[in-house]
Amino acid sequence: MMKKQITAVAILFFGLITAQVGIGKANPVQTLDINGNMKLSNTLYLENPGVHTGSSVNSYLIVKDNSNNVIKRYVPETSDYSAINSVTYAFTAVNYSGLTNYDTGISSSAYYLTIGGFIIRGGGDNSNVYISGSNSNIPMYSARAFVQNGTWRLTFLPNHGRVFTVPADQTPKNIEMRLNIIVYRRDMLTIVNPTISVNMNANTAGTGTATPPEKM
Repeated sequence: MMKKQITAVAILFFGLITAQVGIGKANPVQTLDINGNMKLSNTLYLENPGVHTGSSVNSYLIVKDNSNNVIKRYVPETSDYSAINSVTYAFTAVNYSGLTNYDTGISSSAYYLTIGGFIIRGGGDNSNVYISGSNSNIPMYSARAFVQNGTWRLTFLPNHGRVFTVPADQTPKNIEMRLNIIVYRRDMLTIVNPTISVNMNANTAGTGTATPPEKM
């Protein structure tokens, strides 16, 4: 009797190996079909993973949560920020001296942040905005993102004591700024290249060649 039971178990086990197995799924459609997260105790290795050539609709990116080693399906819609995200900050009624220190509240330990572009205009959609002072003192303004107290800050300031100005007949008399911000998740950027310095040698044609980044 015992021998027959062992044989039956062996046959059942063999059947599970060769069939479609579902974990958390009643009707698996793949050889191993898991509905849920998988916890990884150590490093995950994929030998020759290759390039997925199938439909993107049927493929998902999996990531490891470094806080608890859980392997998860990465869903950008439910993430704090995707790998790369963009947002436009629209500032109205800005003082003529500019934007000094705006706190985005975005953690500098978890994200990189850059200003991708900007537009400065007068209040009420009036585009006539000027910067006071001589053009001989350059740069005329500074647009940058910087870190303070653990969060990313934004600055857009005229330099050398200048201020923004608008025509005397403009109403309302204020400045509007739109800054296009690009946010990158630190744990999804494997390489951050150093600053690339280029000597243009006073080339009046405005053309030149720089050493490409180490890895892209």
